[in-house]
Amino acid sequence: MKLKLFIIIAFILVISLFGTVIALAKTELARLEIINRSDQPVSVSLIGEEIGYFLTVSPGKTQVFTVDRDNYSRTTFSCGLVDSGSVNIKKNLRLVFTNCYGNAPNWGEPRQEKVHIDDAPDGINWLYK
Repeated sequence: MKLKLFIIIAFILVISLFGTVIALAKTELARLEIINRSDQPVSVSLIGEEIGYFLTVSPGKTQVFTVDRDNYSRTTFSCGLVDSGSVNIKKNLRLVFTNCYGNAPNWGEPRQEKVHIDDAPDGINWLYK
């Protein structure tokens, strides 16, 4: 009886430890959603301290990526233009690429930023600059 109880307790501890390791591993990643509302492909190159990504989204599509939490140097290819800067992806982030023509209708809600290279936002209030 004591052996069965010991085995059950050991099993529960191993499962708990495994669950904790998985939870800690997940906290190192962030969700980056790119919504492309333009009529051309959008590509974003992200270069971090230890890793890099090249992400592409087709016209009119939405794609979700899982990236390491970091501050990245970025290069954006959109609407036939190229723009460079930085992006802070330490929390989940949604980037909406608007129509190539005209101005962005507004800058978006919290944790969502509309990207329009011609009149992109500047300053520390924006994660994507």
